[in-house]
Amino acid sequence: MNNPSTENFAISRAALRASRFGAMLSRYPRALGWVRRLMLPLAIQDENSFNKHFRFFILLAGCAMSDPKDLKALGILSRDLNAYMENVMDEASDKPMVWSEWNLSNEILRAFDVRQYVPETFAIVSQMAGSDAAVEMIERAEEEGMAPEHCSAAKTAVGALLANEAPKPDVIISSSHPCDSVASSYQTLQYMTKVPMFVLDTPYWDDDKSFKHYENNLWDLIAFLEKHLDQKLDWDKLREICANVNQTNHYLQELSEMSRAVPSPTSVEPLLLSWLGRMAAFGSPNGMEFAELVHANARERLRKKRSFIEKEKIRMIWYDVPLVFAPLFPWLEKKFGAVVVSDFMGRIQTVPIDTSSPETMVRDLAKTHLYCTMVRHTRGPAEFYLEEFKKIIDEYSGDCFIFMGHQGCKGGWALRKMFRDVCREAGLPSLFVSSDIFDKRHVTEEEVKRQFEDFFRSNGLA
Repeated sequence: MNNPSTENFAISRAALRASRFGAMLSRYPRALGWVRRLMLPLAIQDENSFNKHFRFFILLAGCAMSDPKDLKALGILSRDLNAYMENVMDEASDKPMVWSEWNLSNEILRAFDVRQYVPETFAIVSQMAGSDAAVEMIERAEEEGMAPEHCSAAKTAVGALLANEAPKPDVIISSSHPCDSVASSYQTLQYMTKVPMFVLDTPYWDDDKSFKHYENNLWDLIAFLEKHLDQKLDWDKLREICANVNQTNHYLQELSEMSRAVPSPTSVEPLLLSWLGRMAAFGSPNGMEFAELVHANARERLRKKRSFIEKEKIRMIWYDVPLVFAPLFPWLEKKFGAVVVSDFMGRIQTVPIDTSSPETMVRDLAKTHLYCTMVRHTRGPAEFYLEEFKKIIDEYSGDCFIFMGHQGCKGGWALRKMFRDVCREAGLPSLFVSSDIFDKRHVTEEEVKRQFEDFFRSNGLA
């Protein structure tokens, strides 16, 4: 098997050290809560040489994870993230290394005895070492010929391989979703690594024929993995993973629904954090325990009709991934009392997996995958976005709509006029921001904040 050399992973090792330190502090959630309160004002400031090594962690958690009970849950989730990074950098392991695209669920992959790596995760991991690290990876990819208009997550994946920050794969799994940037970048990654790649063919429609097509794809994927890994899928292990997925999704889906309450007992922050767990080890006991804890804590606040911040003033509906190089939620919550009650990334809308047989598991995994965030939106017509958007507006009592327009999401920008028309019809003020969520060179944090301030004030929200 291909193993990385000793000079690999300089940025990843720095990120892992920081993550381990955070996990250690989370063993003492009350003390960590006080430390976080002291450091939050420093983190909310623009990135500088002093705060860049802890800023991302402090901001990523947001105010929705500031309660000691929620900080405990964050520590549990960090176990999976740390284990994921350790496995990626394990030079002594002889287990096969499988790369898997970020918008796939890896329950099947985890039922093999392998190490896994999601190339796009480096766009997040690199932020732990300061936002300049992500820019460095993006520049490496652009210097080698990747187009500037490519999604920066895809460019970071290629840059990490060029910079010896990625492990060498034995096989790659990709798909035809969510966008052309991802599909074409995996062709580049396969060209660079010269390893076998399996591409899942994502159906366009939501009907029985489409689900059956994707189910057959998953059976083909299993056959591909068994052939190239020289292993058999462990069905008992997959059954256990799927049972954990069912329970995790149950808690997270209810968490999504709780945000309909006014004031909201939670934000999308724990749902977005669960995406880190999804990419690292979805279906793990740690991920399930994290979901159970944040669900219980939010449910207690719901019972008391209490917000997770001091006073909720503005309820935002958010499109696409939040700004990653400078997580804005704590600043929005502190300065304006503005909370995100629903978004398109954290919102969970999945179906239960029947674990009674291999056939039912693969059948329902196909449906679960197609209902994952972003997959359920980007693989079909505009109505897949708009119908859910209208439902969110009807149910979540939003005061405004935020379109955080990542430059790499061309499909999202194509929908801008439709989103604007839906908002106008509903009487919902809307802000459209042009950004690159991973690359601070596109638009600065200061400029994005200025746009929020002007928008809130001009619409009488602040």
